[in-house]
Amino acid sequence: MTKILFPTDFSDTANNAFLYALNLAKVLNAEIRLISVQSSVKNYLDVTEDDFESYINQLKDIATANGLEDINIESSLVIGDLLMMILDIVNKQDISYIVMGTNGQNSLGKKFFGSNTLNVLNNATVPVMIVPNKVKFKKERNFAFATLFNETENKALAQMDEVVNRYNKQLKLVHVETKVVTTEMLRVKGEWEEKYPKAKIEIVNNDDVEGGLFSYCTSNKVDVLGVVHRELSSFERLFTINHSQRLLSNASVALLVFQESK
Repeated sequence: MTKILFPTDFSDTANNAFLYALNLAKVLNAEIRLISVQSSVKNYLDVTEDDFESYINQLKDIATANGLEDINIESSLVIGDLLMMILDIVNKQDISYIVMGTNGQNSLGKKFFGSNTLNVLNNATVPVMIVPNKVKFKKERNFAFATLFNETENKALAQMDEVVNRYNKQLKLVHVETKVVTTEMLRVKGEWEEKYPKAKIEIVNNDDVEGGLFSYCTSNKVDVLGVVHRELSSFERLFTINHSQRLLSNASVALLVFQESK
């Protein structure tokens, strides 16, 4: 059965993302693996069983209020490093997706998550949905996929298309161009037009890629934007970290981040 990993500190930021996890679980016929990671023994011992049960009941109330109480949720309180715990669970429990909340400043809450969003994106082997706390869940879903018309996006695009089909919605592929579209890009675009005949493929001219993407999402009422996280060396990441932080902090939509295929 498909499993979705949902790390939470039970903050408003995390609770906001929980609806996205529930809804994704519903359309994928999946169950949710919920974890709360405490960074030290002291923090772990400070959370009593009654506290943890109360937190879980609050989330179950959110599910019930939205007609999603049938989603199976397995929860646990653990101690350790958040990133290491996430990677270990993904590897051992066959997790298909990770859903995380972010406060818009490369952080997953104010308690103990710290600045792990980029670490998870850089190391996760499965798609990660990042939900900014300023973005609120909408029942009417609209999806777009940001593309460079590159064959390394094939796996990510296929995964995105599967999710969108489960919602019975049209997938929009958008390319924001600051230079000339190459012959190779047009070839890939043509292949995708044949492979995904229901998709709408558009090229937007804008010198600001991020601004162009989010402007497109606003005008098309997109609430989930699929993007591909490129495989970079540690040296290259030093030059892109500011870009990634801006993307997370400025996002007006939930980001479904896929790993680049080799």
